[in-house]
Amino acid sequence: MEALMAVVAEDASTSQNLQNHIMNMGALALSSIVGIISIVSLLGILCMTLVVTPNATQRISGALRERNVLSFFAGVPIMGFFGLTTAILHKSQVLVAVNFLILGVVMILAYAAAAEDIGRRLFWACGKEGSRVSHLASGWLVFAFSACLPVLGWFVILPYVTLSGLGSVVVGMLPPKKAAADMKD
Repeated sequence: MEALMAVVAEDASTSQNLQNHIMNMGALALSSIVGIISIVSLLGILCMTLVVTPNATQRISGALRERNVLSFFAGVPIMGFFGLTTAILHKSQVLVAVNFLILGVVMILAYAAAAEDIGRRLFWACGKEGSRVSHLASGWLVFAFSACLPVLGWFVILPYVTLSGLGSVVVGMLPPKKAAADMKD
């Protein structure tokens, strides 16, 4: 703060300079806070997928790995369902908030399963085995780097991962093909 006051004392010719200095400090503080919140939330998601819901995440990731095309096409009506419920409930802010909360929880599981699947495939492509933590971390890094690519990341990778992840939540609830064949006998 003393440094800011010294700069302002030297260069206090106009109030515009003071305002610029304060705005720059605010932008720096805000970007630091957003960075800290992002790191903490990613660690929270990692903790949730490894500690709170490890079986669900593995089941959803397995469904995505074994039946990825079915998962993608199952995700389309699910996203349509959430869009339709938002359009119907748009007059009540509480119901819209509950709808987005449910979508957010499902999307955390979906993105975690997709990240684990992508990380596992990345490790297999390199000819290595890794732990679940390394699979999740490398999958999240792939997501982060793909978000930096304007057209490919935003309009190809993100919708594919979102829809296939949402679909894998539902497909993961269904019994595997082998178990379904055993139940018929």
